[in-house]
Amino acid sequence: MSAPLKAGANTPPDVEYVQLLQEYWLNGGEEPLIRAADLGKKLVHDGLPPEDIGEFQQQALIELGRSQSAAALEDVAARLTPPLIEVLIAYGLTFREQIEQRYRHEIEQRLEQNHKMEALGTLAAGIAHDFNTILGVILGYAEMTLDLAPAGTPAQRNLQHILTATLRARDLVARILAFGRRSETRRVPVQIGHALNEALTMLGATLPPSVKLCTDIAQPEPTVLVDPGELQQLIIDLTINAVDAMNGRGVIRFRVDTVAVVPELLPELPPGDYARMRVWDTGCGIPRSVIDRIFEPFFTTKEVGRGSGLGLAVAYGIVQRMDGLIRAHSEPGQGAEFEIFCPLCPAQ
Repeated sequence: MSAPLKAGANTPPDVEYVQLLQEYWLNGGEEPLIRAADLGKKLVHDGLPPEDIGEFQQQALIELGRSQSAAALEDVAARLTPPLIEVLIAYGLTFREQIEQRYRHEIEQRLEQNHKMEALGTLAAGIAHDFNTILGVILGYAEMTLDLAPAGTPAQRNLQHILTATLRARDLVARILAFGRRSETRRVPVQIGHALNEALTMLGATLPPSVKLCTDIAQPEPTVLVDPGELQQLIIDLTINAVDAMNGRGVIRFRVDTVAVVPELLPELPPGDYARMRVWDTGCGIPRSVIDRIFEPFFTTKEVGRGSGLGLAVAYGIVQRMDGLIRAHSEPGQGAEFEIFCPLCPAQ
């Protein structure tokens, strides 16, 4: 029998396998198989699928049988297959551990984000309550003073501007309170498609004519347990966000259907049947550098004065109270998609 070749630094993995099997065939001992196992683990960690590793294991057996003229191929296979099966099992375990670590890291990131959002919500709600009291005082005194100001004077116009700005601030505080709300909501069975059509009908009169809304609602319509007002607020916030991303011109598509959630698809949610609402726009997309932050309160990429940074934060809070999940997908320059999952309402 010929002596086995020595593996070099640039030896391809399949060739190295042949060399390791030759060494094991000629000399015996566990060292060549241990080295083969280490090679397989390295390849798994480098991203090579276990089935590809198994394929060139088989090729290695064939090459070895051809190179060893004194040994029949069936004898080679009979001697080498059992230990190689154990090696392949080791590869599979390594691959599974790698996948589990990846899922664990993603879940930990989601939990950390949830805790951060809860803490920010509590802080925002506390500040908003105090700020609301101050706004009430400003609004009351401004209205009383406006009644005393002569019509058409600069004083009346200035007071009117103060009232307008105060009312806007009050609306902003209401959104902060909605983000940080901890009270129980009135959850009743609601058909998502029906709520979507109602909200879009209400919005239609206020949107620019250059914005086109398209809906696709699967039948039968999925029903969820949710506060009806909060569901409409969710739809409105996502729609306004899409309109802003398109600069008032483009197409927004809505799709409502059902989906069976399994841990492999969404490890953050318990397995089961969920209603899914997807919202696409043809806007500028979300930069990859900020997509992980878009649900944070007060975070915005808009110019100063064009947004409060609360629309998506409020949407996030509403979905959390629905026991659901919201996530975003985007390619810069190709628009964005928001995907909302919510548990289906149990059959009555």
